[in-house]
Amino acid sequence: MRKKKGLSLSAVGRGVGTTYQQVRKYESGENRISASSLYRVAQLLDVDVAEFFRDLPVRANAGTPRPGDDAKARDDAFAHIADPEIRQHLEALLRVLGGRR
Repeated sequence: MRKKKGLSLSAVGRGVGTTYQQVRKYESGENRISASSLYRVAQLLDVDVAEFFRDLPVRANAGTPRPGDDAKARDDAFAHIADPEIRQHLEALLRVLGGRR
């Protein structure tokens, strides 16, 4: 994608606030990329983030989630957060992202 847009590793690095070496490592799979960095790269390339996942194989067991799976996973994750203030902030963030304030 970067090459199709005519951008060098250095140009992408400057555009997203990292080095060309780091961009090279992202492209080669040597380093993982954070969601926020992936989002910045997508903005720089003027593509939807989903474009980076378009040609990935679909897992055989990745069917439709069962009702309640998301809620159970969320509840399990929240149960491991000891600080009640952090839990409150996360719940507020989820409400905002879900469109409910």
